[in-house]
Amino acid sequence: MAESLIALDETPSARVLLAGWRRQWSDGGNISSGMPRWLIDKLSARRIGRMSEEVSRMCFPFQVAGTHDVYRPRAAFEDGLPSRPMQWDNGFWDAGDGVVIFLGIEPWYRIDLYGQAFFEAVAALGNPKIAAVEGYNGPAPPELERRISCVYSKAAMADTLREHGMLFSSYGSQQRQGPTIGMALVSLAHYQHPDVEMVRVGAMAPMFPFSGSSGGQLGITTDHRAFYDIMRRLRALYSLDIDLADLRPRYEEEAARLQESLDRVAGRNEEARRYIDRVRNEYRFQEFEEPVELTPGMEGTLADILGRLNLGSDEADETPTT
Repeated sequence: MAESLIALDETPSARVLLAGWRRQWSDGGNISSGMPRWLIDKLSARRIGRMSEEVSRMCFPFQVAGTHDVYRPRAAFEDGLPSRPMQWDNGFWDAGDGVVIFLGIEPWYRIDLYGQAFFEAVAALGNPKIAAVEGYNGPAPPELERRISCVYSKAAMADTLREHGMLFSSYGSQQRQGPTIGMALVSLAHYQHPDVEMVRVGAMAPMFPFSGSSGGQLGITTDHRAFYDIMRRLRALYSLDIDLADLRPRYEEEAARLQESLDRVAGRNEEARRYIDRVRNEYRFQEFEEPVELTPGMEGTLADILGRLNLGSDEADETPTT
């Protein structure tokens, strides 16, 4: 008998699955790895299971020459004795209110097997809607709303996604381009799991081709503005009750710090200044304003106010002029 590809201790009935990956290609701004972890911590989510050891054996290497510790599985010892099995961690967390969070590691081999495990878990959780989050780097004004793009598994999703401020990606249509893990799973969903509704949401985290004090390029390593702009859309799309207020001071500080660095570079180098100005002038994004939902009491109050305003307007029209 074939070994199960998932090991779930609980199978809550989920309406939304939010997914991201560590150690993956499309993790600009730590969006794919950092945003699910932020949600797990913020919502005090409980771990409810993982992909099985079969996935670990078939989809991941032990090591890649020259990388030392990067690709080895996790291991732990206590006073010399192994305290947990070696593992590549692809886990599921229950955040309550019908929300499950998946945080995994991008597979090296057998995307078919990895996808099978992922969608088996989706089915076990009641076939929730899926949003995979990823990030990429590019030049963008640090204080402005992020450019949010998506690919999706069902044609019927398009209008709703457009209404929620998402641009549609044509990645790979003009030249050969390999998919990110989120894109690959959307493609598998489209062709092999037609009952699944999945969107891969990507945000561009600011990164400029200038060296910083640490030697790397100037940018925002963990882009909380991208967290905020993605989550505003997902919150409205899936009616999520998640407070995002704690992200604002973080992303404002990150934007100010990057802008100070860019100003220093522009002050020393005229060509760099022109490049930064061109980025700002040419930057385009799709603005999104979350709809405001009124309680029944607030709706009644608003209707009363509007009624009074209309009455005042009618009275003004009937006032004779002198």
